[in-house]
Amino acid sequence: MKYQIFIKKDISHENIFSFTLTPEKKISQNLFFNIPFDQNTYKKSFGKTLIIGGASGYLGAAIISGKSALYSGSRYVEVMTTKPHSMVLSMHQPELITSYKMSDFQKKIISYKNLLIGPGMSNDDWSKKIFIKIKKYLRSQSTKINCVIDGGFLSILSKDPYKYDGWIMTPHIGEAAQLLKKKSSYIEADRSKAAKELQEKYGGIIVLKGPKTIIQTKENSYICNHGNQGMGTAGMGDCLAGTVLSLITLANKSDRTTSVLFAIGIHSLAADIIKKETGDIGLLASQVIIKINKLLNEIKVK
Repeated sequence: MKYQIFIKKDISHENIFSFTLTPEKKISQNLFFNIPFDQNTYKKSFGKTLIIGGASGYLGAAIISGKSALYSGSRYVEVMTTKPHSMVLSMHQPELITSYKMSDFQKKIISYKNLLIGPGMSNDDWSKKIFIKIKKYLRSQSTKINCVIDGGFLSILSKDPYKYDGWIMTPHIGEAAQLLKKKSSYIEADRSKAAKELQEKYGGIIVLKGPKTIIQTKENSYICNHGNQGMGTAGMGDCLAGTVLSLITLANKSDRTTSVLFAIGIHSLAADIIKKETGDIGLLASQVIIKINKLLNEIKVK
């Protein structure tokens, strides 16, 4: 299956990207995104996915990320969370595998090709232990893995910063301010500059969320032309993180930037369609998850 997005430069030479419908209601674009589904694929064809998060009081974040990964195409998703949460998580989404033991963490994590760390993590001891183990693991890897970092992991990272060129970081303005040790007003004054500073300091691909989400790679900057004010609700970032992980997992690994752009674009486009259909009051991440699933199954370029 092929999907596409359209990229153009504006007067400031920024790369603006969006989905554009032709009169035939097909997606008309110049950047292709491929998902290699065929009859020979099975649940581990694209590698196992591990989501780590859901500290005490934040189970919902882990559920939303897990559901968004499943609904956007990931086929084997495990959520590592606290013991109490692991006991009940599958009641909310039975397709999610759960675990909680950290005793064999370094041995266990090697079997996972795709990682999302941070949804629902906080500054508690459990989250800090996870951070230390992830830091050790990433630094031991000679090859890049699919890794998205979000939420509470970013908060801990701001206190113990290190650089890893393989990850995709998805901060909102407040988290970006923490990571750069600046005030939020500094980020808001020039979000493009802040995204570049984040990339230089932490490496990888930066997704600076907010109005006109910015994607910053080492070489280029991109601005998403979709999205609306209704997306400022709890769980929306967890939904995005799961979607990004899923689509970089399914995509051509030699062009990760395209996969990230596609994930950001379809997440925001889904929210724009919901706004048009029902309005932007009470626009929830759970609605966006279902709409993304529908779009992925509808906007196919044959």
